[in-house]
Amino acid sequence: MKHYFHPAFVLLAGVIAAQILFSVLVYFSNIFLYQNLVAIKNSGYVIVPNELVMPSLQSIKSAICGGLFFALTTGAGLSLITFLIVCVWRRFSNQSWVLLALFTTAVIFFTIKFNYYIPVTLACILTVGAVVFATLKFCPHSKERGYPLLAMLAGHLVVIVLIGLTWMPVINRDVFVSIRDNLLLSNPVGEKINNFYYKYTLYPAETFKSLDQKLLKSCRIQVANNKSLYQQIEQYMVSEDYLPVYEKFAPDLNVDCDNDKLIFRRHGKIAYQCSTDEFLKEPKKILELISEKTDHNKFLRKITFYCLIAASPLICYIFLHSFFMLGLFFVKSKTLRFGAASTACLLMFTLPAISFYHQPSDALENADLGKYLKSDDWQDRVAALKTISDQGLRIERYIEPNYLIQSPLIAERYWLAKTLAGSRIPEAYQLILRLLDDPQPNVMCMALYSLGKQNRFKANDQIATTEIIRRIKSSEHWYVQWYAYKALKRLGWTQEK
Repeated sequence: MKHYFHPAFVLLAGVIAAQILFSVLVYFSNIFLYQNLVAIKNSGYVIVPNELVMPSLQSIKSAICGGLFFALTTGAGLSLITFLIVCVWRRFSNQSWVLLALFTTAVIFFTIKFNYYIPVTLACILTVGAVVFATLKFCPHSKERGYPLLAMLAGHLVVIVLIGLTWMPVINRDVFVSIRDNLLLSNPVGEKINNFYYKYTLYPAETFKSLDQKLLKSCRIQVANNKSLYQQIEQYMVSEDYLPVYEKFAPDLNVDCDNDKLIFRRHGKIAYQCSTDEFLKEPKKILELISEKTDHNKFLRKITFYCLIAASPLICYIFLHSFFMLGLFFVKSKTLRFGAASTACLLMFTLPAISFYHQPSDALENADLGKYLKSDDWQDRVAALKTISDQGLRIERYIEPNYLIQSPLIAERYWLAKTLAGSRIPEAYQLILRLLDDPQPNVMCMALYSLGKQNRFKANDQIATTEIIRRIKSSEHWYVQWYAYKALKRLGWTQEK
């Protein structure tokens, strides 16, 4: 019976290895971000995350929680693929040199894909190594008598296919949003999982962002004996949130002027060179090109996304199946015990999907929106709000927005806040301010999004910008500050010392 648990043990070893390695990676990324923010703050600029959140960048807890994201995505994917490759090798070959060649290939592959970016390359290679070691150490050879590998894999495959077929009809571009609204924000346990995700997801995200994706970037501009040119370069850099710092600190980007040539350096290496006229003509395009050239983590972002879609559910299924197998210890028959655990997993993964079949379409007819907004079924009301938001309609044409603002349902208040972006009634601004004080961070983020989309608030409108800056400085939630800063930029606001 213990053979049934070997895959879970091996995959757990890979996930734990990824957790440790990527936590270290996130920790050093956090430390660099902390130093960056200190330099930017001391230069007189608004910072995100603010001084209330900055201390968490130095904590081990934030690094561990951030590393968990990579462990359950990239780590899970690498563990699954490595485990399957080693199992196939053991099934058809006993030659150790074949496995060594495969591992060497993996080393070369990751080194090339990450552009010799050693920290991420090492994290991936050591995760693969941990899975290889655990497989060879703890899994008996598949040819050993009594090891029902093929029967077990066939049983798992049937269940996984059934789960996939159940979810396939309801999967669309908004599937993650739908899962959040229906499965997480609709119950206390799910809400805690949701809050954990949004509280800690920006820590690992900073680890693999390109320059262009980072909210704030530090830079140092060195132009000798030409104050006018310095001010022009500074103006363009600040408009793209490359903020000049003056401390002895290695910034995200160094800009040196050599005669009529600008030299851009990142981490001591030349990233790009161009004439001053070329930069002043198309600064945004040049900075995007520099970001592209210095982006070492494009492949990591890609595989993390694919692992989130495919590997994370698979590894959760395997762990859950082993948990049920342990819980059914009183069932003596191995076949019956395996079948019962598989059935329990099938129900756990398919029942949530079945509930999606009874939801109204995301694209309702305009004539039906008023009826759905007044429905007793909260899913009808949320579907109507999503349609209004997606199509840029005005909610006041279908219902009085104040009617929904007192809803106890987080998803309903969330979508109400987003629909207010297109509202033109005088009360819209006050309704957004009320939603800014919502206890749920997701609702606050959407209220800030809508505030930034209110076209009547221009860049010189001190009411909107002052309110948002106040929220940035007083909020204790990094995600809320991130949305607030984005709202400021949509209003045309630019950093000033």
